[in-house]
Amino acid sequence: MVKFPVSTELLVFDLEAYVPEADRKRKTGASLAVNPFKEGHTLLGGVFHLSRPRTGEILTSPEFEHHWVWDEGDEAEVVSSIYSIFAGMRRRASVKKQHHADPVVAGVGISQFDMPAIFAKCLAYETAPADEIYETVCKVRVVDLAVAGIGFLKSDAPLLYPKTHNALADLFIPERDKKPTGKVVWEMADEKDYAGIAARCEGEVREMVLLAERMRTKAPETP
Repeated sequence: MVKFPVSTELLVFDLEAYVPEADRKRKTGASLAVNPFKEGHTLLGGVFHLSRPRTGEILTSPEFEHHWVWDEGDEAEVVSSIYSIFAGMRRRASVKKQHHADPVVAGVGISQFDMPAIFAKCLAYETAPADEIYETVCKVRVVDLAVAGIGFLKSDAPLLYPKTHNALADLFIPERDKKPTGKVVWEMADEKDYAGIAARCEGEVREMVLLAERMRTKAPETP
């Protein structure tokens, strides 16, 4: 049985990426336009909230830590900063016992974009040896709230399908304002509205922290 010592860490985060205009409008293919290996598809940065839920200790400083290309110089520096967060989690967990919980990362849609993007960009910039990148980024426990939320929302879909941030927030955070589509970030980047992107991203992470807690304490409704 997995045990959760006071040192168990939870990272809630969200990344933003830039997609060149030529790649934004597609009539066929995957719904996710960004591809971290394609030229011009840039990881702009993101917001990170690292805590020890058992003690309430916040490890990021400030509580919602920002890393952006316009602050740190370029994409490689941002990737390095993000990798350092994961490396710190791995280092601190290296002394845990086997039956103790691994570090957890959580967010909406992170299994489709955020985690693969970090892995891809770290490989592309050779942030560390490839085997070390894998050990650091890919051996945390990933809780995608978009998947975890499936059982909370009734659906007529013919198969299990991840839920959107908005759908989950409508259920668990009815008091919040609805957010615009994610594609607005590309337009904001075109307009150099960097403060707007940062504020929008932090707002999403704050909601994710609340979503994770409310999902943890609310049992799915029975028919």
